[in-house]
Amino acid sequence: MTVIRRLALYVALPLALAVVAGYGWYRLSDTGKRWRYEDRLATYCQGLVPSEESAVFTGYDTEQGLPNDVHHGGSDGYEFCVVGKTTLTIALIPESARDDDGARGVFDELRSSRTGTLPMPLGGGWHGYTDLDSTAVVLSCGNKDASVVVHTAGRGSAVAGRTTAELAAATAVRAAEHRNCQAQPGGRVPPTPAEPEEESRFAAKGTCAGIPMRDMDIVHWIKETPTADSSVMETCVLGETEARAEELFQVRAYFGPFAQAWYPGDGPGRDAGRHGSDFLWATAECPGTGARALFTISTTVYVHEDVEDFARAALRGFAERAAGQRGCTDLRFPG
Repeated sequence: MTVIRRLALYVALPLALAVVAGYGWYRLSDTGKRWRYEDRLATYCQGLVPSEESAVFTGYDTEQGLPNDVHHGGSDGYEFCVVGKTTLTIALIPESARDDDGARGVFDELRSSRTGTLPMPLGGGWHGYTDLDSTAVVLSCGNKDASVVVHTAGRGSAVAGRTTAELAAATAVRAAEHRNCQAQPGGRVPPTPAEPEEESRFAAKGTCAGIPMRDMDIVHWIKETPTADSSVMETCVLGETEARAEELFQVRAYFGPFAQAWYPGDGPGRDAGRHGSDFLWATAECPGTGARALFTISTTVYVHEDVEDFARAALRGFAERAAGQRGCTDLRFPG
């Protein structure tokens, strides 16, 4: 009996030491850290967050790096999760969906606070935008009237650069597979473009092209970005330089789910209109989506004269340029 006990001890002790060593390796080694991280991601945010692209933001930290994920709504709801200092909103949005102005929903998440940086195309064949604070990737489903949307927003001073776009793109691909959305992804995400600077109104060649402002002397400068069919948001800013630089007009275009999110109509059937004396909007029908594109112009408090005719002409010129580039038709303007 004593011999048997000794044999059992000789067998059990190495096994115990091996278990302890293995656990220590799992907890302390770099490889073990990655394994724990991947184990956490398997159930975090419905398993939609990619390991490689997210590790740039988390350092493989499963506690501080992946602190919160929430599913909103039922089977047709959306995911909201935090990756490092970046939030992700992941959703499948039908083309027929509209914001009902009720409880907070996915469209509220897509309407990020505007920053001083204009939305710029992602490039690489990806549909979306970045303004260095928020980034979005949109994948249109070929087998259903819907799109997968991944929208990111920075927390604190986090800057949404190329790595954020790569995270959004990789997440969108996983989300499309998860939601049975047959979509065509882009390629390698290029470096983030430089922020646009103020230019002469006579130099418009991007998003400000088409706006008739040659004789608009109150406009001293413009700010624009290059145009791209793949961009889901475009902006042109017209400004003045008096005591300091101020924005006079903000002209914007929204496409796909972002047109749905920002749609200002009071109900279905309204394809153009105005709100007050300083906001006009128009729409157009674009190929590949049932959601009408949205075009808007806002007049700021720094305009102190009657500019109604110019605002209408600017909206028309901007919308016709953007719609024509994408093959959109049936433009509707406010009466």
